[in-house]
Amino acid sequence: MSEPQPMNGYTKLASLIGSHPELAIFRRFGALNAQNLLYLQAELVHLENRLGKCFKADAESGHIDRKLYDRDWQSLAESGFAPDGNPEQWATALQIRRVLREYNEALLVQTLLAKHDGPLKRDLIFLQNWKKRPSMGYVYLLGANQDIWENPVVEDLIAVKRHEGHSLATRVIGDFLVYWWRRFSGKKSRQPRDEKYANTIHYSNSSLAKASALLGAVCASTLPVLAIVVLSCVHSMTRRLAIIVVFTPIFSLVLGIFTNGRGIEIFAATAA
Repeated sequence: MSEPQPMNGYTKLASLIGSHPELAIFRRFGALNAQNLLYLQAELVHLENRLGKCFKADAESGHIDRKLYDRDWQSLAESGFAPDGNPEQWATALQIRRVLREYNEALLVQTLLAKHDGPLKRDLIFLQNWKKRPSMGYVYLLGANQDIWENPVVEDLIAVKRHEGHSLATRVIGDFLVYWWRRFSGKKSRQPRDEKYANTIHYSNSSLAKASALLGAVCASTLPVLAIVVLSCVHSMTRRLAIIVVFTPIFSLVLGIFTNGRGIEIFAATAA
């Protein structure tokens, strides 16, 4: 009886997502980041009010040195060493400096995280399947984070490098045509590029995009010619107009499927 295959952990998972950034899917911890910002904001408001009170107390103290704090930085910074000085205003300013730096950094990071989209559904599904299958990753983590990918809060996930700019045709080719091509052409047609990833085949995104662009170019160049041929065989003006009505949305549909053009660009190409 053969021994059961040992389960893998962080090392195996890190090697995969390190080589494929689109699979580097993490939690953004949006609620915790927001809560942290709220706490820092509240602390800054409290310190801001305290600084205002300290300034007013020093300005109205009648003491010649304390009245200079608002005009002389050195007197303010050395207020703790002066015999009659009041170091509270400077101490509060230093505390504000520390909290403000932490607040600004957290706010910038949160802004950056908000600009990143979540992972593509197919990338998340692939990662889930890769982790489960003994013939692939067979990664099972222990602890509270073991269900981050299996039972995710999708809105709280972020992809380090999400696939962008893929047309609908590129996604169809990558998700379905490649899969069925592998099924019918045989498993030996392409070997994994890394022995660590047995049964995991990687196809270049540029290759899929080129295949989609080529197929789109063929369809886009064929449709106008086909429309002209059909129109030349029809003599009724009413039928010609009906054919034009049919071919125009088909042409727009092809452009929308095989390209990433904006609506105005597809409209301009169709009108031309």
